[in-house]
Amino acid sequence: MNQLVRLLAIRPGEGRLIVLVAALFATVEAGRGFGEIGADTLFLRRIGADFLPHVYIALGMISLVVAVAFGAAIGRFRRGPFLVSLLACLAAILVILRLAMATGAPVVFPIAWLTIYVEGAVLGTLVWTIAGSVFDARQAKRLFPLCTSAAIAGGFLGTLGAGPLARLAGVENLVLVDAGLLVATAALTARVSRTFSRAPGGSARTHRPGSSFVAELRAGFDYVRDSPLMRLVAIAYVLFAVLLFSVAFPFLRAAAAAFPSDADLATALGLLSAAVTGVSFLVSVGVANRLYARFGITLAALALPVVYLAGFALWLVQFTLATAIAFRFAQQVVQRGLSNAAWSALYNVVPAERRAQVLAFNDGVPGQLGTALSGILLLAAGSLLAPSQVFWLGAAAALACTFVALRIRRRYAESLVRTLRGGLAEQVLEGGPGLVALARDPRVVEELRAGTADQAPAVRRLAAEFLGRLGARQATPEVAGLLDDPEPEVRRAALGAVAMLDGDLLSGHADRLSQDSSPIVRAELAVALVRGGEEERPHEILAALIDSASPEARVAGLAAVARLGGHSPSLRIAAALADPAPEVRTAAVGAVAALSDDIVNTRPALLAALNDESRLVRTAAAHALNGRADEALNDILDVLWNGSEPAQEAALVALDGHGEQVRGPLLEWALGQVERAALLRQRAMALAGAATDPAVADGGSADFLRFLLGRRGWQVEDRVLAAMAVLGAPEAGGLIRRCLRSDDAETRAQAIEALETLGDRRLGRALVALIETDQPGRRPGARDVLRSLGADPDPWVRALALRTLSEGLGSEWRTIVERATTDPDPIVRSAVELANPTGGPLMPTTVQGLGDMERMLFLRRVPLFSQMAPEDLQRVASTATERAYAPGEAIVREGEVGQELVVIIEGSVEVFRGEGDDMRLVRSYGEGDHFGELAVLRERPRAATVVATEAGMRGLIIDGRALKAILHERPEAAMAMLATLAERISAQ
Repeated sequence: MNQLVRLLAIRPGEGRLIVLVAALFATVEAGRGFGEIGADTLFLRRIGADFLPHVYIALGMISLVVAVAFGAAIGRFRRGPFLVSLLACLAAILVILRLAMATGAPVVFPIAWLTIYVEGAVLGTLVWTIAGSVFDARQAKRLFPLCTSAAIAGGFLGTLGAGPLARLAGVENLVLVDAGLLVATAALTARVSRTFSRAPGGSARTHRPGSSFVAELRAGFDYVRDSPLMRLVAIAYVLFAVLLFSVAFPFLRAAAAAFPSDADLATALGLLSAAVTGVSFLVSVGVANRLYARFGITLAALALPVVYLAGFALWLVQFTLATAIAFRFAQQVVQRGLSNAAWSALYNVVPAERRAQVLAFNDGVPGQLGTALSGILLLAAGSLLAPSQVFWLGAAAALACTFVALRIRRRYAESLVRTLRGGLAEQVLEGGPGLVALARDPRVVEELRAGTADQAPAVRRLAAEFLGRLGARQATPEVAGLLDDPEPEVRRAALGAVAMLDGDLLSGHADRLSQDSSPIVRAELAVALVRGGEEERPHEILAALIDSASPEARVAGLAAVARLGGHSPSLRIAAALADPAPEVRTAAVGAVAALSDDIVNTRPALLAALNDESRLVRTAAAHALNGRADEALNDILDVLWNGSEPAQEAALVALDGHGEQVRGPLLEWALGQVERAALLRQRAMALAGAATDPAVADGGSADFLRFLLGRRGWQVEDRVLAAMAVLGAPEAGGLIRRCLRSDDAETRAQAIEALETLGDRRLGRALVALIETDQPGRRPGARDVLRSLGADPDPWVRALALRTLSEGLGSEWRTIVERATTDPDPIVRSAVELANPTGGPLMPTTVQGLGDMERMLFLRRVPLFSQMAPEDLQRVASTATERAYAPGEAIVREGEVGQELVVIIEGSVEVFRGEGDDMRLVRSYGEGDHFGELAVLRERPRAATVVATEAGMRGLIIDGRALKAILHERPEAAMAMLATLAERISAQ
């Protein structure tokens, strides 16, 4: 059974649901098989094949109204009860029609034919609506072929049984069988609706406030109109309807002429349909999902137009009953076994809440317009054209449909990305009329002049900047007055504006401004003087800034050098690349990048900065190299292949926009990264599955190792996505990466689907296989995994693997010693003593103080630090100091300015607010809790006094400045900390 489940690509938790949905498809198609064989036979015998074009027109018009109403109703009413009621009503109508047939009135038979075919169109939309409600985009690719297979199996039973049942009970009673199966369909729909009522847009949906029937009616149309992909699908549906009936009409005429009796005709039609469904079943089970996985659904969607094109070409050569049967057989096999599921899966790019309306609209409007159009064309062609010319019309329609399918294949990836963006509510802000237009309005300048006297420093700064950029010379006095503003940022903005408005005025203030207390003002002065034509004085200012003891001054000087394109002694800039402050090194990279190569060879320095410990520095170096990548591609590729993981990430940024120049080696590297991620995932799953093994049962190191393997795997995936972006799929590096981390299963499924259609197909398929694999089969033991990880190229993986292995061995040794020392036989006790000459356990069971690794493992148990990478956690641990507090000792006091975060190792504390008689206990904290983070992040006085309890307390004191530096460089660490703080605040 398990092998069958894997063969059918059914994953854990999907079994019961796919059985219910498959049964629904099978029941619907069985009913359609009985009903349509009966309807065709009765119409051909009672009315005649020549009247088929007339009912095609009527079928198109009626189905259009019914399907559009269905689409509007399904968006307005509760989905489950509505569908069940609709099925019950259809069954009742068929029973009434069967009673009317007993009268023998000729008008009943066209009505019955139209009713059964309209019912079939609605049921087709209904079952795919249900399937789209319960399965996401990735499940659709795997499980829709199973739905199609179930439908084919049901159709096989219905069409094969139609002939014998017609001989036994009469053709008219096939309608009653169809009605009975509709009742069974209603019961299955009620069961399945309990599942999709929890999905977006499911049966729990109620009428939205302010939503009218007309609004719901337009919902599908509006989406199709605005979606390039769905517009093409709508056109294809028109063409498919024309093609379907252009094949059905000649075939049914030929069949009616060849089989004169009702029973013979019903049997012949039933046997052909049974053969079609049998072969279609084999195609859908054995071929469809493999074809979808290998080539994608868009290529499978192209198969049916190609079959139509080949079939009409065959009929142009020779039209006989045999060629009519061959074309009909091939067309229906491909449509049922391969094409239906592929075209239905295209709708998974539509947001879930609009999917049913869009599907109903396309089935109802374009599809039924095509049905009516086919009737009109067949009537016109029958009176004006020879049969061969009719086939030429069919071939032309097939060629047009093939062209549309090719266009759909190109639009599919764009639509997936569009859906993902819509789900994330990403927006692009449009620009306004521009500064030139603003300058023409005197009121704007007057408002800005007034803004220079505003109380808010930010308003004064912006007013000065805009007046300078607008060239508003009439505002020079107001702007010059801001040169003495108490806020440095305002003085800097005013200085830049004065330089643009009146250079002579700036010269009169230059000596005074060169002594300004703020380095950013002095740096701005140097920039203005250089642009005004001076050299010596601004160079002295810049040199003094770069040589300053203040990191802020060094950053300001280097940033000015970068703006000026290298107006500074190059030796000072080179020395700044080794500055201890990461913000200074970041600024130095920008300054180095601004130097021309004839001044200094900047490439080695920038390449070295790709491996800097600070992400800010690495990113700055990557962007600098990106601007001159043409001359450094080989060096950047060398970093990509041989550098550290952080350096590889930076190298990918440097290669952005140069993908075609490095496609071969970059693709090879990315595929190797996929293999690395697969290995990490396999090892992580093996450790997770061996939680009871003594080697990994101890929590700390083993848990940290599992976390690290998962994290490293995600990081590898991110680098591969970045490589895909470099290779021509920019959405992979941002939008899709974020969607893959989404909590919404539908969003993740659409993102995975997009990977297969964007950029390099080989790389996309490899990455999808990695993401979706569940690593079945026998897994290695925990000790084997730990030993292999002990030789991993990642030093942190090696360290944690070896530590976990040693902890497991130590745990076993302690068990051995305990059992031996309590054994009653002295031989057993002496054997263990001989194995361990010290006479005791090989590993200590307690430690008096925490070492670096112990601190890291301890900090990981604190939610605030649990999601940090080991590199970041080590930096936090290395800055932490241990301290013991006596009972009753105040650790921090309310009103003090603090720069430390305290994590409790042992003991507990009490938090008080107020003083003297107003002091009140707020709460208590115990081992693993922390306090002081808000004072660190806000740089404000402590909000409470924290006192050690009677038992005392031992804590880790973490320097706030070091912590903020990590958070500044590592956004993911900052987000993890913010999530933890939010949970704490919400719980208080």
